[in-house]
Amino acid sequence: MIRKASHAGSFYPRFGEQITRQIEAWTSGQTIALADERCLGLIVPHAGYMYSGQCAARGYHYISEQEFDSFVILHPSHHGIHFDYSVSAFEEYDTPYGKLQLDNDIYQKLTGSARDKGFELHLHEAEHSMEIQLPLIKYYFPEVKICPVMIGRQYPEVAQHLAQQLQQVLLQSNKRIGIIVSTDLSHYYNSDKAERMDSLILKYIMGFDPDALWQSIVSRRCEACGIGGIMTLLVLANALGNANAKIINYTHSGKVSGDNQQVVGYLSALIYR
Repeated sequence: MIRKASHAGSFYPRFGEQITRQIEAWTSGQTIALADERCLGLIVPHAGYMYSGQCAARGYHYISEQEFDSFVILHPSHHGIHFDYSVSAFEEYDTPYGKLQLDNDIYQKLTGSARDKGFELHLHEAEHSMEIQLPLIKYYFPEVKICPVMIGRQYPEVAQHLAQQLQQVLLQSNKRIGIIVSTDLSHYYNSDKAERMDSLILKYIMGFDPDALWQSIVSRRCEACGIGGIMTLLVLANALGNANAKIINYTHSGKVSGDNQQVVGYLSALIYR
């Protein structure tokens, strides 16, 4: 089964050469990770490239000289939340640069213990928060395989369960596997409030504190549409130990559009060991 690129031409350009020009402009002169910053996970935004493309590209650029066999993409579902998480069963994924292949080994390991067996293919087909990552992944890591995991119920217990499964995958595999967390931050506040709210998420990521992060989400002191993926990565990092975090880029849509009354926050951050 092939997953078609349903958002090409809207969320991002339809043709690879157009994306390449954007990426080169966004990342010119940007630094890359130090030798001891071995990526466990990368947090990146998923809005249209016009708004968050630079922030996301700088995240991928930062780890671009590291080697990966596969990426697990943790991303939220914007069209249905009646399941814990669903591992995409598509075998190939169209991008403007060519196809990405499913890592069937990771797929089998994750689906063998999944609480929800339904493939939810129609939700995987419609979801932009995964697709928006694919051209950037294919550009920087053309031979890598992927395993997208769509999170429905973004609760701590789901994050705990998924993190346990990912830990087993990492420990039992000889592959170099990276975790991509696709999320935007605060939605539609003025820029001052958005930056205050988003600063809390950055604080909890840097402190590896998924519990405090969840409490702030519940109390509406901060927000992120991909909070389940962030919590999963933090739980996983704590379980594996010896993890560090680094903010690569933080911005919001107002800095692009000029409208600072209703902005969306964007973050690229590295979790490394």
